[in-house]
Amino acid sequence: MAQATSGEKLITVDGEKYKVRTQVVYQDGLGVPGTLSTTAPIRYTIEYKPLSPSPLQQWITLGERDNTSNNNWIFTPAAGTGFQKALIANGPNSLTTSLDDAASNALSKSSGVTKQQATQILQVAPNVAPTAPAPVQPTPIQPTFPGADPNKPDPNATTISTDVLENLTQIDTENPNPQFTDLAYPTNIRNNGQDFIKFSFIKYVPRKLDTSGAIGILGDRKITKEEILGNVILPIQPSISDSNNVDWNGLGINPLEMEMTTAGLNLMSGSGKEYVDNLVGRLGSMTKDQNVINAVKLYFAQKAAGVSGLLSRVSGAIVNPNLELLFQGPTLRPFTFTFRLSPRDIDEATTVRQIIRAFKQYSAVGTTSNNLFLTAPNVFNIQYISRDNQRKESNHKSLNKIKTCALKSVNVDYTPDGSYMTFNDESRTMTSYNLTLQFQELEPVTEKDYKDLNDINAIGY
Repeated sequence: MAQATSGEKLITVDGEKYKVRTQVVYQDGLGVPGTLSTTAPIRYTIEYKPLSPSPLQQWITLGERDNTSNNNWIFTPAAGTGFQKALIANGPNSLTTSLDDAASNALSKSSGVTKQQATQILQVAPNVAPTAPAPVQPTPIQPTFPGADPNKPDPNATTISTDVLENLTQIDTENPNPQFTDLAYPTNIRNNGQDFIKFSFIKYVPRKLDTSGAIGILGDRKITKEEILGNVILPIQPSISDSNNVDWNGLGINPLEMEMTTAGLNLMSGSGKEYVDNLVGRLGSMTKDQNVINAVKLYFAQKAAGVSGLLSRVSGAIVNPNLELLFQGPTLRPFTFTFRLSPRDIDEATTVRQIIRAFKQYSAVGTTSNNLFLTAPNVFNIQYISRDNQRKESNHKSLNKIKTCALKSVNVDYTPDGSYMTFNDESRTMTSYNLTLQFQELEPVTEKDYKDLNDINAIGY
């Protein structure tokens, strides 16, 4: 999916000035740039924010264009009656006519189709489900924000509560490269029947802290189609491997540490002094060896002094550590891919340059419009794709699945053959590139991931 955003327009509603813009989320026709799908859902929304917002004020969705409804708009609670009246009005000078024109311009510029084609597709393509209602939040973000006047936007539906943990939404940045929707090398890889690896660029979605229960836990990371910014398809490389690891460490607790633990627990109950006084006496009754009793005293002495190895240094012995291997936690799997990209014609040269640019740019740190914040880079879904006898694409059952990953490193060798050589095209494309990508999964693999697989014959993660 790709996204087109129009320029900002200044309007006045009930004496208040606002900035408005449109956003269109669309699908290229059959994944071919310069065409648009007339069957894939198109999401066309209008957003607004006050003329002089707080730095934290984000764009607020007012409504969504819907060709099946009576007035062609489905409104969110953020749209008061003033905005609704302005948007429902018809005519050549109406606000909706102006917005439709802005949306067509943005879609034409982003997708590469003519404005006439963009206008026609916006009129015939089906829309997705209506926008979910904006959450009701009690505290306005600034005292000058319009109040509860029914002819103005509802501040309770658009502002951030003082309970930041519960109500602060993700700080957002726009899609940096809407033109890089679907790229493939070699260009005919999807038509020649071979298996391939698919990298999907995804807007980073943080896991929310779920405080609804007695103990706060992290919720699921839910990624929708709207977060998918584009795809790169490349041939599967000769070397394929993975490594599933769990962190186990050898830890021990010796008998005297057990006794000290018991003493610590008794100290909390008020009986610690009596316990410590009786400890040496109980050890004396367990053994008649005075050397053992002296070693115990030395052990407590080294603990009190904060030194180590004293007992072994003096007596040549240590307290039995009762060593065993204990589970410490999961690990996050790393994956490294290396691709040799050698374009064979001018179109493939353009694609290779765009592939390298896309990986670099989509993995870069984002910024907000006022540079107050840096935002997390985009993340990636990685899939090995195979085809059945009917050429239907599906996940490769005999190769490993990979969870959503962060791209930690992009390395490009521009002269992999050891010398500087370019084609005679306008961009002086290098004859070959080595592209190395280092990924790491965002979440560990658990037993539940295997239980959720419906196919017992697939290798899974």
